[in-house]
Amino acid sequence: MNTDISRPTGWKPIPLALKVLSAVMLLWAIGSAMNLSNLMENGLPVLGTFVFGIGALLVVLFLNFIGPAVFLYALWNRKPWGVKWAFFYIGLFVLNGIVALLTVSDQLGFAKILVPNIASLLFLSVIYWKRSYFAGAN
Repeated sequence: MNTDISRPTGWKPIPLALKVLSAVMLLWAIGSAMNLSNLMENGLPVLGTFVFGIGALLVVLFLNFIGPAVFLYALWNRKPWGVKWAFFYIGLFVLNGIVALLTVSDQLGFAKILVPNIASLLFLSVIYWKRSYFAGAN
């Protein structure tokens, strides 16, 4: 007899903290989309150097659209790899911010780099705090 007890997926079983995080990620993506032409024209710091045009587009596409979309898919479907994915792509974002603080903060401003890094660390702490939601998922 097969007793496949699958855990519910979808919006309803998601813990409130992760629902709020999802909404913030979506708002962040909307803000990135609205600022995309500026980033492509004026450049975006990537590990100590500036990228412009298509390079900036690709970085923003990965860090602000593809990364969160894959995480939200994992969240919605309770994929056990969701936490690892979040730590990977948000970790890249934080690493890039730390390098930017050390190399280009005089050009961009300390607060413009520090605030997104603090927000990303808060995202990671919420995901880590609610990691049991993903554990043992099918």
